[in-house]
Amino acid sequence: MKRIQWLLTIILLCTMVSMCAQENKIPENESLLAARAANKDKRYADAEALMSKLTTSQPELLYTWIELGTAQKGLRKYAEAEHSFKVALGIAPADPKASQNGLILRPDVFADHTTATLSHLAFVSPGAVVTKAGTRTPEFLGVAYSSLGEIYARTGRIPEARAAFDAAASAFPAQAALFRRNETIFFFQEGISDAQLDAAQKGIVLDPGQAIFYYFKGQALVSKATIDPNTQKLVLPPDCAQAYSKYLELEPTGEFADDARNILTAAGLPIPANRKK
Repeated sequence: MKRIQWLLTIILLCTMVSMCAQENKIPENESLLAARAANKDKRYADAEALMSKLTTSQPELLYTWIELGTAQKGLRKYAEAEHSFKVALGIAPADPKASQNGLILRPDVFADHTTATLSHLAFVSPGAVVTKAGTRTPEFLGVAYSSLGEIYARTGRIPEARAAFDAAASAFPAQAALFRRNETIFFFQEGISDAQLDAAQKGIVLDPGQAIFYYFKGQALVSKATIDPNTQKLVLPPDCAQAYSKYLELEPTGEFADDARNILTAAGLPIPANRKK
């Protein structure tokens, strides 16, 4: 009888361990998947509601913080989204009240971003609690850092935005060109031309065959154009015409092709042949 009771106890314990493992298996979490689908459909309020509950009950599940931050970013709750992504990175406490001194970004320090240890992250968080997650994958880090980069760009914190996108590209090199593309577009949308130019140039180095980088390089430079008083033609700054021409060579029927042609025409410059090299 005692042997049967002992066996039943072992079976029960094994069942509980198995259930806990399944519950904490992030990819299979129903609420997480539902929030991910809601974010994809831009139903950000729905995703936020789902992830607010889950991050409260299980703050150690880091992917839930990514989805919560994505929802908050979509709702333009930038302060809340920033905190969520920092929790995901292990550089902020799950409870924002737990840190009295705030979070300080150090854009000059970026080392190895492939591990989850606090010492390898370029942030200082006085009194913060590092979340329990094990090793964060390069993809995870790339998403989290690039999301922070967008938030900083949207809120006018240019050095922080650049540093965060640099961290994303360093953490996940396979998607570095995509991060630079996003960085370029965010700065364009916010009208920050110098940062836009820098991001576009970094993108060209990574992927010289991607036309969009050349367009946004030209677009960042054209704001410095002047008018020749004698000819009334547009005088473009160095590299501007070359950037527009390269865009047209690579994407002659692209979304911005007409704009690029109009700029070159206004400057009295030739239009590249309508063919993709």
